[in-house]
Amino acid sequence: MKPVYLLDTNVISEFAKQKPNLKLIKKILNHGNLCAISSTVWQESIYGYQRMPEGRKKQLVGDTMQSIKDSYEIIPYDNFASEICGELRARCEEKGKTLPFDDSQIAATAIANGMVLITHNTEDFATLQEVSMLKVEDWWE
Repeated sequence: MKPVYLLDTNVISEFAKQKPNLKLIKKILNHGNLCAISSTVWQESIYGYQRMPEGRKKQLVGDTMQSIKDSYEIIPYDNFASEICGELRARCEEKGKTLPFDDSQIAATAIANGMVLITHNTEDFATLQEVSMLKVEDWWE
């Protein structure tokens, strides 16, 4: 079955927390085969992991990342998504909003693949929703 939900970085980072949001984790587990992550989210996760000091926490995060990689499809940021990203960024700039490039790529990947973006940072994507068909849900609520 094709994934329907694209998990943002703040969503997958919950798996490595000592006290994750249990409502979120339960919802992800209930929709497991319908969830995926974008290559941009994977890149952000690798970057954060590589910047961590060596130790037990880094090992836990590394193990969690391997589990995520094994469990969820990683959707590529492809030519179609890059065209959408360019259009989105231009539309947002017309509204006087400059957005983080990574967020624009994640949103474009969701749109290009007809997916719902799952994030707790809904405000970060509000302008993108105004100028596109981006669908966003917050599973913390």
